[in-house]
Amino acid sequence: MNVEFSKAFVKASKRLSGKMLDSLRRTIVEVKAAKGIQDISDCKKLVGYRNIYRIRLGDYRALFTLEIEFSGDTIFFQYLAPRGEAYGKKMKTEFKRIDKE
Repeated sequence: MNVEFSKAFVKASKRLSGKMLDSLRRTIVEVKAAKGIQDISDCKKLVGYRNIYRIRLGDYRALFTLEIEFSGDTIFFQYLAPRGEAYGKKMKTEFKRIDKE
């Protein structure tokens, strides 16, 4: 799969260190090697949204959109947030905006 990153995701990933950063790197390699969304471990579609998914990384959540194209599926990592923030009101508003695009 093709993988792209938002500025917010890159900025949040720079704050990680140690085991969490290693886990993120392994997850990105796994996503690139995956043939389909079902091949990604700890990945779930968020209820109530058409194309927004999350990957669990310990206490963090990597949130992404799946864009299906003829040339290959693209995963666009939007946000990397602690679990408490990932499902908060601010993020839900942002997810609704992204899901309409």
